[in-house]
Amino acid sequence: MKRSIIFSAIILLLCQLGIAQKGDAEVFEIGVGGTFAKPKIIPSLDKLAIAQITVHYNLTTTTKAIGQEKSSGKVAGAKLTAFLETTDGKLTDEDFQEITDHFYVYFQQKLKAGGIPTVDWNTITATDFYAEGIEKPSGKPDTETNASAVSTANKGNTLYRGATAFAFGKINKASNFCKKIDAPAAFFNLTVDFANVMLDVDIKTQTSGGLYNVPVSRTWKYNSSVKAEMSVIPSDLGTLTLFWNEKSQAESLMLRKDISSNVEYHTEIGQDPSRMKNSLWAFSKEMNPVVIETTRDKYKAAAKKALENYADAFVAMQKEIKKN
Repeated sequence: MKRSIIFSAIILLLCQLGIAQKGDAEVFEIGVGGTFAKPKIIPSLDKLAIAQITVHYNLTTTTKAIGQEKSSGKVAGAKLTAFLETTDGKLTDEDFQEITDHFYVYFQQKLKAGGIPTVDWNTITATDFYAEGIEKPSGKPDTETNASAVSTANKGNTLYRGATAFAFGKINKASNFCKKIDAPAAFFNLTVDFANVMLDVDIKTQTSGGLYNVPVSRTWKYNSSVKAEMSVIPSDLGTLTLFWNEKSQAESLMLRKDISSNVEYHTEIGQDPSRMKNSLWAFSKEMNPVVIETTRDKYKAAAKKALENYADAFVAMQKEIKKN
């Protein structure tokens, strides 16, 4: 039995995905174990324990692109980075905690309004499973690179990091946890980004047009754009959202596309060549970095709205699934 459960967890990590119901909320994908398996937890939710909400906040965002010319096989690459800068002081641990806690409260309210009651936070934290956790994150941004910050709702313990589903003895503990609180548990790992960075490379060769069609010149065209857009974005495979129940069934939930705040939050946007890192690879070019300026309050308002829209989309998905 244990071997079967562990195998299911491994299959989950390989992300053999079943697509959520089509319609207004088709931004989600539900991952299940097994090629022909169908999701059972998420489509039939009538109660939910939000055991963890961890939000990763990108404060820089980088896109790389590689172009290749078919006829010659020549390649060229490019990199473009956008930086967030708050003009009234750096965003603090408390700022990110405020955003994450706001999302937790809003999500609970939306679920209850949508007919999905939630398990009280004190009931969750009173369990041995919660007390063990994995670790209690500091929530501090990376001060050397200013690359990201992370916070967990209610300054809670990290129960699921998003890489390896509960293995070995942890599987039974997670299942007993769900049995004790009488509900499936959800462990959300989300990423909020502040910019939509687009980049592509186009290579074109002019030839002599003669008998041997000799190349006479080659040009590289770099197309790029940076838009100040606060969004919840698809996370990488190391930060999945997991649903678990007392039967040791597991499902992952991923985004198929960005969920934007649709809030104009920036005060200024411009290029800053002085921020170039020059950490390039062969045949590549670094585009002038872009700096998006805003205030702390504007940032927080836009980030809160993006996360609210995620909660709205999740509840809309639930309603569509139950209709079908």
